[in-house]
Amino acid sequence: MFAPFGVFLATALLLYLTGKAQWNNGENLELSASLVDLGAVLYAMVAVLVERGVRMWFWALDERRKWREKWRTEARSEGVAEGRAEGRAEAEREFEEWLRRMAQEKGIALDDLPPR
Repeated sequence: MFAPFGVFLATALLLYLTGKAQWNNGENLELSASLVDLGAVLYAMVAVLVERGVRMWFWALDERRKWREKWRTEARSEGVAEGRAEGRAEAEREFEEWLRRMAQEKGIALDDLPPR
């Protein structure tokens, strides 16, 4: 859809770069007609670079999103595991404290109990 406009602009740019950018005489019209093929090739090259560049940009953004999601999932699972380990350690400390308090209230010496 944009190819005719792109070829026209590329040809006009080539004609401008030759220094003969006047359209009102036949000699320059023949020169511009001879530059159309080169203008089409230049436009196609630019269009492919832009199209691939945009696709590559979105691909890179998608890969970044996947990497960040994976990293967050791993960090979350590590955090949950650490939280569970800390929770267990805290529960064991609370149980030991409760056991010492109960043993002291009942007059039981914990050092006299057999080891587990």
